[in-house]
Amino acid sequence: MLRITIHDRAPMTSFVLEGKLVGPWVRELKQCWQATVANDPSTPMLVDLAAVTFVDHDGQALLKQMRHQGVRLLSHGVLIDAIVADIEAAETKREEIASGC
Repeated sequence: MLRITIHDRAPMTSFVLEGKLVGPWVRELKQCWQATVANDPSTPMLVDLAAVTFVDHDGQALLKQMRHQGVRLLSHGVLIDAIVADIEAAETKREEIASGC
């Protein structure tokens, strides 16, 4: 089970997630995110993962995709912090490769 609360307030849209980012909830988050981007692609976005207890492989892939598109990830807790750190490290490496450093 995953609860997705969207706070659409200037200057940022935030997605507050609570529960497990697994299975059908990954698709639900992706749909919410894509609909929000379609409505206003220039608004910065944040995904608050502080209340997430587990993220499966598909969830991690979606978070990587979101981060690659500029979404900021906020985490709390050993497991989720480690997942976000891996995503951030991969994104930094991708950016370095793209810039030729």
